[in-house]
Amino acid sequence: MTVLILTPNPALDRTMTFANLRLGMVQRTDQVVVAAGGKGLNVARAAHTLGQQALVCAPLGGHTGRYVAALAEAEGLAGSWYYHHAGETRTCVLLVDPEADDATALNEAGPILGDDDWAGFAARASEAAVEATLGIVSGSLPGGIAPASLGTLITRLQGQGLPLIIDTSGAALVAALTAQPWGVKVNGAELGEVLGRSIATITEAVSALRELRDQGITLAAVSLGALGCVATDDTGTWHAQPPRITLVSSIGSGDSLLAGLATGLLRGMALPNALRLAVACGTADALTVGGGRIDPAQVAELAAATMITRV
Repeated sequence: MTVLILTPNPALDRTMTFANLRLGMVQRTDQVVVAAGGKGLNVARAAHTLGQQALVCAPLGGHTGRYVAALAEAEGLAGSWYYHHAGETRTCVLLVDPEADDATALNEAGPILGDDDWAGFAARASEAAVEATLGIVSGSLPGGIAPASLGTLITRLQGQGLPLIIDTSGAALVAALTAQPWGVKVNGAELGEVLGRSIATITEAVSALRELRDQGITLAAVSLGALGCVATDDTGTWHAQPPRITLVSSIGSGDSLLAGLATGLLRGMALPNALRLAVACGTADALTVGGGRIDPAQVAELAAATMITRV
């Protein structure tokens, strides 16, 4: 079974580690990790580590786009790429200081795509969907693409019989919810922005997820950082609480969480067990430098220490 991961706004990620990072002065990095990036590539990386077959579909441009494709191939990440002529795929710089509270992300906006570019990407996604059992739409939209176009793509792919889990934010998330995807996985801040209220506690998350279920969404999950994740489906609502850790970088943690959730579901796990795997993956990612990078042995240890509660 294959999970198709749509990444509308991919990137070349350069993650650099600095000891005692200070702005306004010359600094030398201790470590550089260059990788195919964007949220969907992070999801694919983590899913691949778990042994889950995944196919990434993304629009790529220029020399940078071809480099992203080559990096993905070198990692064993399968891609169905659409090459546009709207400019270079964006580059994002991620700064990690071991002494800081969290990493810093410097994200380019990326090229501005035209309607023809989006139509080409959507056609490629539709072709790839034939081989998939579950689909994920992960990340922001490229410049020039109206949020409604995402809703149309969701309707098209689900009309082909492919259930989709959506992980995006802002106007794109609003458009996605209007299209009634099978599933949604976002963080509390993203969902709170759309619903117009704070979602920072378990109680607030449960209420928000109930609202999504009332809109016709089958599976809904909201991550809450150190508080873990709350998820709901036809069987009930569950909270997964990970053990306490010393955070290295939260960048990519939500993507690994989504990879674990999708992998668990494709393996036939009930939601509580899939959620346990998801939170363990997200927590493992938070202990590493670079998005979507997890250690399977560490995931197993964290899963055993993750508490599942029905709420």
